Amino acid sequence: MKKIFNQKKADIMKFSITVILLITVFNTIVSNAQTPLWQGKGRIAISSDGNEHDHDDWAATPLSLALLSAYGLQDKLAIYTYSDHIWGSNQDHPTSNSGLTAYEHMRESALGGQKWFGFDNTKFICAVDNAEVAYNALRDEINKSTAENPLIIIAAGPMQVVGEAISRADISKRQYVTLISHSGWNDNHSDKPHDVFWDKHTGWTFKEITNAFSSDAGGKLTAIKIMNQNGGDDYFGLKAPKEKFDWMKTSEAKFNKAYKDGAWDWLYSRLLTCIKGGDIDASDAGMVLYILTGIEKTDPKMVKDIMENPIVK
Repeated sequence: MKKIFNQKKADIMKFSITVILLITVFNTIVSNAQTPLWQGKGRIAISSDGNEHDHDDWAATPLSLALLSAYGLQDKLAIYTYSDHIWGSNQDHPTSNSGLTAYEHMRESALGGQKWFGFDNTKFICAVDNAEVAYNALRDEINKSTAENPLIIIAAGPMQVVGEAISRADISKRQYVTLISHSGWNDNHSDKPHDVFWDKHTGWTFKEITNAFSSDAGGKLTAIKIMNQNGGDDYFGLKAPKEKFDWMKTSEAKFNKAYKDGAWDWLYSRLLTCIKGGDIDASDAGMVLYILTGIEKTDPKMVKDIMENPIVK
């Protein structure tokens, strides 16, 4: 009798341990589940620099456009303000091996990306040419926002253009806007110019935007700061060794009818314009990966998976 009792007790303990393990596994799966910010409705706006200081946007801008195109979101990108270092261009990169200035590189990356990846209905605005035009165009997109037509703004440059547009927008519309950043440099550069004679300026920072507009009184803007897309201890981000992008040269997916002939070759050539110590730096494009997947610890394999499996309309 005692033996039977002990056996039942052992069975109950095994069952209890199994249940606990299953609950633990389930909770782990739930906690690691990623919810994409992009839920299929509304619009996307991007603002990037690249015309001064860091030249990662020469690569990140075309890669961002390629990723959005792979999802079939060309008509959802309402506006792309590029060269948004509005205080000047071409000082740190007056020329390159190709002979192009930083300003010219960004024009090629933005307008070339528009052409190669089919963003025919997107407004592309060079902010450094006329900051007022950029401010007001982004303001107008914010003012179109509703619960059924929200706006995601990806901030891939200094916060001045984004902050000024938000400040000019209808306060009641800010609650339908989500701002994404990943870079401390971008967050603060407006008020922390480089210590050289020409680069003296002030403007909106990420903290100032959050403080001014995230409260009920400020309009309930949603501001999200994700992990740095330059990588970390356990993830590459989109600043990764050049060979991590080699698949782009040989993948049969470049011939998919979702892409124009030659689009991938042009894109890879733009990635090669920003190599730092053997790494291709397209870090700002990690924010596009984030809104599409909900994943902050990005890497080039995620780019490969998305681009090789495009949504064909």
